[in-house]
Amino acid sequence: MTFSQSFILLLAAFGAGVLKAVAGGGTFMIFPALMFSGVDPIRANATSTVALWPGDVASALAYRRELAGQGRLTVELGAASLLGGAIGAVLLLHSSRTTFSTLVPVMLLMATLLFTFGNPLLARLRGASEARPPSRSLFILMQFGVSIYGGYFGAGLGILMLALFSVMGLKNIHQANALKAVLGVLLNGLVTLIFVGADAIAWEHGVLVMVGTTSGSFLGAVVAQQIEPGRVRAFVGVTAWAMTGYYFWRGA
Repeated sequence: MTFSQSFILLLAAFGAGVLKAVAGGGTFMIFPALMFSGVDPIRANATSTVALWPGDVASALAYRRELAGQGRLTVELGAASLLGGAIGAVLLLHSSRTTFSTLVPVMLLMATLLFTFGNPLLARLRGASEARPPSRSLFILMQFGVSIYGGYFGAGLGILMLALFSVMGLKNIHQANALKAVLGVLLNGLVTLIFVGADAIAWEHGVLVMVGTTSGSFLGAVVAQQIEPGRVRAFVGVTAWAMTGYYFWRGA
């Protein structure tokens, strides 16, 4: 790895850490940067997931006050995240490069549409009768499905979880980000162990990413909590569409 590749990777990692803490989507910057550095796509995805995990921990610590009153929900969703993430990681390790590349843009589009139209859809379902959002059991099952995707490919996982929280009626973006950060710590922590055990990590590149994302994630989480929630949500939406467009373009 050359000096210029190292510098670009470190810079991308810092920006990814900030983005991941505020809106999710850190892999959007890390994954292309790792490929630019000469890492194979599937190995780049595994390395990105592992390298972003310390940033998840930093974000969760910065958001810890926003988790008040969400203990039971966090435990239930955490269990679903661990199981789903493990399944996704195993699927990735047994996937072909073609399958991996084909599924990414489609799943990102689904996540982006859900986040963009989640609140209006929920409002319409409630209507005049104030219908209730999906049951907690369905919520947990949906998180399990999201986590399978997260273990398989991390890009857009934060967007997908925020979309799910939006449909479930969690309107406070800071509380949603806090829950997303904690679930990310659990899911990606287990996935990290699986990838390390399978020797699927490009460690030289991964260390640089860890340094950049950890510092960027903590800064991003602190800054995001000082911004008006509506603006953070708008930023999340722009990020989601940018990610989706990039991966469709890349696969064209």
